[in-house]
Amino acid sequence: MTTNSKILIVDDDRDLRNLVRLSLENGRRVIREASTALDGLRCANEVPPDILLLDIGLPGQFNGFSLCESLCKDPRHHALRVVVISGHGEAEDLEQAKRLGVVAYIVKPFSQTRLVTLIDQLENQIHEMVTIVS
Repeated sequence: MTTNSKILIVDDDRDLRNLVRLSLENGRRVIREASTALDGLRCANEVPPDILLLDIGLPGQFNGFSLCESLCKDPRHHALRVVVISGHGEAEDLEQAKRLGVVAYIVKPFSQTRLVTLIDQLENQIHEMVTIVS
């Protein structure tokens, strides 16, 4: 892959954000972090990410699903790939994620290796889209 992918991690757990960032850093990725859904929205609108790694159990009324819905409705984020990383794996959460077009749902605790593999696959899809359009 020759282009840098932009990844936004939105999770209120600083340790988890650090773990994910360290797992994904490879010199080709631009990784940003936010601890709230509102900060995530601001970051996403400043620099639109290719991939959003999102915790749904964020504090406040504007939670992870609210952020996902807002971004998915915005044409600037039409190609955004959303991956939920959550401690919640209830059926209704999975259904809501599916309705919102989430591409993967990972329940904590998770395998770092599987996360990296998933991100690599998503980046390859993004790269293939760019190649086709070029």
